[in-house]
Amino acid sequence: MAGQKQAGGHRDKSVIAIAGEGQHDRDVLRQLLPVLCHWPAARRPKIIEIKKKTSLNKANYQLSPRLDKLRNQAEGQAKLLQARLAGIVVHVDLDGVIDEAYERRRTQLSTELQKIFGCDTALALVADEMEAWLMLFPDAFPKVNSTWKLTQQDRTRNLGTISGGSKELLKSRLTRPPYLMSHAPKVIEKAVAHGYVASCDPSRNRSYADFTADLAQWK
Repeated sequence: MAGQKQAGGHRDKSVIAIAGEGQHDRDVLRQLLPVLCHWPAARRPKIIEIKKKTSLNKANYQLSPRLDKLRNQAEGQAKLLQARLAGIVVHVDLDGVIDEAYERRRTQLSTELQKIFGCDTALALVADEMEAWLMLFPDAFPKVNSTWKLTQQDRTRNLGTISGGSKELLKSRLTRPPYLMSHAPKVIEKAVAHGYVASCDPSRNRSYADFTADLAQWK
């Protein structure tokens, strides 16, 4: 992907773009990518963000125009850096559990991403919210606050089928101090630093497993 030689001996500069619905979600993905992609230090591409909110959750007939606009934004940023766009990661909150609707939505979004972008693509269609992905790393929470502990049930449950929302579940578990959305990047930072991401079994959340499978196909 990155690191190929160009004429004149210059190294080919490549970037990976992250787009999503919110800054905290993009921050989580930014920290996950180097671990999940296993880039050698010498060939690690620069990660850039599309700062403007990218909302694809409810888009149907308007999906292609929104993705065209997203491609233009990503390619524009890459051009400013005199680099090529090597990959795009798009975050979408499903706001629902893993079911047939998830399957249909993921197929639709993945197909459109691959059609419109001329580079590697990965879809973070999060069921139901990013907090359900964070719960794959239960030991990271007390690393942020020592009083934050998940139950044994939370450590074994299917995290793709939480009814009522994973964020609300965490708020009910982590109360001293209260869990906030802004804590998500810190939780993933601890999960990365302590090796929990690298050793994680993704099977407890199908949406996370599908995301890692996308990344595994990258060139």
